[in-house]
Amino acid sequence: MGRGKRSGFCYDPISGICEGARLALTFDSIAVFDPASQGIKFAGRHVDPMGAERFVICLVSGEALRTRFQLEDPSPEQLLAAYGEIKSDIHRVAARRFAAGEKRPSISAQDLL
Repeated sequence: MGRGKRSGFCYDPISGICEGARLALTFDSIAVFDPASQGIKFAGRHVDPMGAERFVICLVSGEALRTRFQLEDPSPEQLLAAYGEIKSDIHRVAARRFAAGEKRPSISAQDLL
């Protein structure tokens, strides 16, 4: 239910799993505001073919969320709420970047257009 194909990746908003040909990230953790970057950090969980699990720290920039939602000077809570509204899109981009070899996927305003 709710699975859709985009750019070779499936995303299931119910399970939070983004899959590529050989890589998959599961997004089942919380997101937090990061004061240092002024963005939102969240983690994806990757399990390799041998069963080893690791967490992949991802970031969506505050600029990306401000641009997407036309926010002028948002609070951390407003940025978290904006993230929550489009997290499936953000997770899809993060999974695509991870599958392309980016170790700590970072999502910019350009990625969310």
